[in-house]
Amino acid sequence: MLEARDFVIYTDHKPLCHAFKTRKDKCSPRQYRHLDFISQFSTDIRHISGRDNVVADTLSRIEQLDNVVDFVKLANAQESDPELEQILKDGSALQLQKIHVPGTKQTSIATSVHQPKDLCSH
Repeated sequence: MLEARDFVIYTDHKPLCHAFKTRKDKCSPRQYRHLDFISQFSTDIRHISGRDNVVADTLSRIEQLDNVVDFVKLANAQESDPELEQILKDGSALQLQKIHVPGTKQTSIATSVHQPKDLCSH
């Protein structure tokens, strides 16, 4: 996409901006190889402070989704659900019990009675 096109690289890494302006004999062989590789694409590298580089800042953040499930409302709804009450009354292969998860505010509420079966023969 960028091949044979002029473009500018904006970075908050000041040493990279100055590296193309320094003499090559002051670079280590590794630095020289890196600069040589980068220069195949562009040597127009400009500094922008990290605070002002909102595009890179946005792209570097892990996407975060707000919790869309209100667990308190869900728990309240389960307590008054007639279908769930009937399942608990009749019994099922699923046993519901509160299990506190140490070190958290979370509670596991479901455990299966049956153990998983092996999928391969012995």
